[in-house]
Amino acid sequence: MIVKERSIPARIFSLEVLSERLLISHPKVPLIQQDLMKVSAGYKGEKAVSYYLDFLPPNDTFIFHSPRLPSGKHYFQIDYLILTQRFALILECKNFYGTLYFDQSFNQLIRTANDKEEGFQDPISQAKWQQQQLRQWLYNNNIQLPIEFFVVISNPSTILKTNPQNQHALKKVIHGHSLLEKIEEVNQRYKIEHLDMTRIRKLNKQLLKSHTPDSFNALDRYGIRPEEIITGVRCPNCGHLPMMRAKRTWLCPKCGAKDRQAHVKALQDYFYLMGSSITNKQFRDFVHLESEDTAQKMLKTLNLSHSGEYKARIYHKPDRDLL
Repeated sequence: MIVKERSIPARIFSLEVLSERLLISHPKVPLIQQDLMKVSAGYKGEKAVSYYLDFLPPNDTFIFHSPRLPSGKHYFQIDYLILTQRFALILECKNFYGTLYFDQSFNQLIRTANDKEEGFQDPISQAKWQQQQLRQWLYNNNIQLPIEFFVVISNPSTILKTNPQNQHALKKVIHGHSLLEKIEEVNQRYKIEHLDMTRIRKLNKQLLKSHTPDSFNALDRYGIRPEEIITGVRCPNCGHLPMMRAKRTWLCPKCGAKDRQAHVKALQDYFYLMGSSITNKQFRDFVHLESEDTAQKMLKTLNLSHSGEYKARIYHKPDRDLL
């Protein structure tokens, strides 16, 4: 049973919006687009692995996608956490292409692709660290449960290599298509039930309660000033920026398209880049709107939670996307 569903990371949306609202000539655009490709590839790999998880028995297997849990002053995040009454299983997903060599001597991953060799953090060490953090988190919640992990390579064409002595890599690194077989091996190894169904349901609730979404400020991350952001309402038809306000609708001066709700996407862009709240004036400045009354009606129609009254009213970002 899926307890915490898979969702597109907010970081992907933030990077998409940021790259779209900077001048093409901006020096940070190549780095932003490169980071977007990396984050998107990671999510694509997690999505590919989720296909196999759909075949697990729903009544006694509890699946969490990307839980982010506290660890002292910091947090740790797991791609997939699978809970049963007998054990917990961590899946560290990687969407690499080319040839991967797991170097035991230096605890690093070496990828060779397109005649280029690159080094990456060892995903086995990452998974081990997550295992330690989860064990401590469970201990803090008065739960003792065996914890296993696998590093799952989602791309079936990726070639995996290591030296014959690296037994950890040989046992822990797998392709996605081998995942169900490996989970069954873990099932056969652990027969003792450490948690009854009441306690595991309580644990599920505690995990959901403890999950803290990652706060990502794209402007701070890349050192971009708010005034560098291109404001305005983007045409949903041709992508031109900005549209013009005319006769209770938005009009694209380039293709002539009209859209009464085009400002909703602009407001969502604002929330991803500028902050989790907005005033009437900030909204007007961002979408290029003169009428305070029109702006108020637009914001009110979206049923956003708010604080303050009249001109001091502040509208808050909803938990879900506006579109």
